Amino acid sequence: MASSQRQLASLFRSLNLSSSSAAVAARTSCEAGPSTSRRLLSTTSKQDNAKHTPAKPYPFSDNAIVPGQPQFQSTKVGKKPPPAPKTIFNGVMPRVHADLRARYDPDNRLTKLFDRDSPDRIPPGSVLVVETWTSPLKTGFSSFSGVLLAIRRRGVSTSFVLRNLVVKLGVEMRFNLYSPLLKDVRVVQKAVAGKNDKSGKLRRTRRAKLYYLRDDDRRLAGIGNVIKQQRLLEEKREKELSKRRVGRR
Repeated sequence: MASSQRQLASLFRSLNLSSSSAAVAARTSCEAGPSTSRRLLSTTSKQDNAKHTPAKPYPFSDNAIVPGQPQFQSTKVGKKPPPAPKTIFNGVMPRVHADLRARYDPDNRLTKLFDRDSPDRIPPGSVLVVETWTSPLKTGFSSFSGVLLAIRRRGVSTSFVLRNLVVKLGVEMRFNLYSPLLKDVRVVQKAVAGKNDKSGKLRRTRRAKLYYLRDDDRRLAGIGNVIKQQRLLEEKREKELSKRRVGRR
């Protein structure tokens, strides 16, 4: 058995034609037996089919490694950019995002406040006042002020969290930046980088998420005074503007 198999292997290596390989397999089948002859015929038929049928390329990616198929290398260096949409119906989500930003933030003011690359961005630890509409009819609005704890940047789904003390109880609210119920976002006091001094300015923190303030609400106790001072300043400005308007008349 071993000598016959060695003879077959040497014959297959020397002869590349399918007809000769089939003839040799038929001759040696009587000597080797029926089981070995079936195995040899199956291997020869598989080799013939692999030679005649061309390998199909992988249709989903050029960089995929598929065993038994030729690899196609991309001409460009690095990753391929996504193909541009051929029609209006392709690439719908970028158009929807651009439409939402143009509708709810036409001046691009809110985007600059929360964009990471903007020089006018608000750091965590700043005090904000957010005004929201109470109904889709926009008949009334409510305001909430607090410390900016965290910003979640997700494109159109960008949101931020404010925390404040209400009747000695810590309250948090999350607002969506491009929500139709968001009326306005005002910066009461911006956290400035530097050492603590007696000017009363807020110090910029080194962390991007200020969730540690939940464990100690005493640090939020002085925010109410900051907001009251800001309201007094706004009332004084409004009175001065009204006096100027009356004097001009």
